[in-house]
Amino acid sequence: MFKEYNQEQRFLLPPSLEDFVGQDHLARVVNEVVNGLDLTELYARYSELGCAAYHPQLLLKVLFYGYATGERSSRKLAHRLQSDVAYMYLAGMQRPDFRTINRFRQEHLPLLQGLFVQIVRLCQALGMVRIGLIALDGTKVKANASLRQSMNQEKLAQDLAEVEKEIQQMLTEAAVTDDQEDAEEGADQSGYEVPAALRDTRLRQERLQQARAQLAATGRSQINLTDPEAPLMHPAHQPWQPSYNGQIAVDAQQGVIVAATVSTDSTDQAALPELVNQTIANTGTPPTEVVADAGFASADNYLDLANQEITGYIPNAKEVSLQRGTAQHPEFKRQQFTYKADSDTYQCPQGKTLVYKNTQNNRQGIPLRMYQGQECPGCVRRCECTTSRYRRISRDPREAVVQEMRERVNSETGKQRLELRHWLVEPIFGHWKQNWKYREFLLRGKAKVTGEFLLFCIAHNLKKLGKWVCLNRNGSGPMLQPA
Repeated sequence: MFKEYNQEQRFLLPPSLEDFVGQDHLARVVNEVVNGLDLTELYARYSELGCAAYHPQLLLKVLFYGYATGERSSRKLAHRLQSDVAYMYLAGMQRPDFRTINRFRQEHLPLLQGLFVQIVRLCQALGMVRIGLIALDGTKVKANASLRQSMNQEKLAQDLAEVEKEIQQMLTEAAVTDDQEDAEEGADQSGYEVPAALRDTRLRQERLQQARAQLAATGRSQINLTDPEAPLMHPAHQPWQPSYNGQIAVDAQQGVIVAATVSTDSTDQAALPELVNQTIANTGTPPTEVVADAGFASADNYLDLANQEITGYIPNAKEVSLQRGTAQHPEFKRQQFTYKADSDTYQCPQGKTLVYKNTQNNRQGIPLRMYQGQECPGCVRRCECTTSRYRRISRDPREAVVQEMRERVNSETGKQRLELRHWLVEPIFGHWKQNWKYREFLLRGKAKVTGEFLLFCIAHNLKKLGKWVCLNRNGSGPMLQPA
């Protein structure tokens, strides 16, 4: 026997969308979160004139749920509104087309930072965020631009010269063949319209000139014609390509992203103070511990954390290289020389003394104290230590905080904190790139890319909210009740 199966069966009563979405479904979480957001600033962007627009809450819910399930194409989102009951539930059976969805996303990207903060504070109110330890990480994501469109000054000048030559050739030919153009253009043309080929060439000339001026102004060596703000970067295990560098700070309680930023710098060092300050601004609570990888390491960052009384666990990149055994003679690396504060000298691994010689400023203008060995010429291992006659070592005035960080990272607690960071923050980027296929931005320009990056951070936090609701929901009341 089979259960009755009839595709033409009619409903006795109109069906309700509530019946098609489970009580713990992520769509319900997104629905309740967006309904609770303060959208005053978003509503203020709309006018009472003209045709009625789709409700901003509807479009926000569709975008948030789409990104939280790995769907970010506006065309695919529009298709989901016709075929997926979760989207139908969020949209109330309305079907905005892909142009409406895409236009809404691009026009309101600047407001996403505020919405991101509201969701972080909601997680905090629910007890999901208890700022103590935060873990930092960064990832490079390809820009919506081709590597072939990245040029240096020499290439720009060459292309510009070719374009100008092409334009001049077109103008010369136009002057010679002026009488033939009337017949070729047709009776409805005056013969004075700019030919399409010349118009396109002039547009390329303008783009090259603008790129040349922008490259000179920024001081960079390369610029991309498609997205001038996207510099060339070298993502891990990938070739050079125009990219942006996105960084996040994750709370250790439930893995909620509490701060996010996008930079055009291929290194992560400058992002650390910004992420810490964002965390304080977004949650109202300063972290007590910060753990990050060697990409965030710098003496200035160590000093900044110390000044804010935040305990940091950030390994030095040079020490990581030493531990991996890439140094030819690791026993004579800088870290193996011991500083003697009482005599203001260094002692080398062979027991020899390096004394203060002079003070020199580095490229950043920081005065470095220089120390030089006294017995190097007679040392049997001098060739393993230095290629010069005497071994010299510089000491940064911030060396004390660097040494303190070095000892803390090598402690048992430091090793535990660094191990915690591996599974706390790194899987987020792995999930985005592997499962959500988030390997290239859809939008161009740093401002729009930042908004797109925030959408993924919001989506991550909504997923965390959904899991938290499933584990902590009591009864059939509101899903999101403050702790």
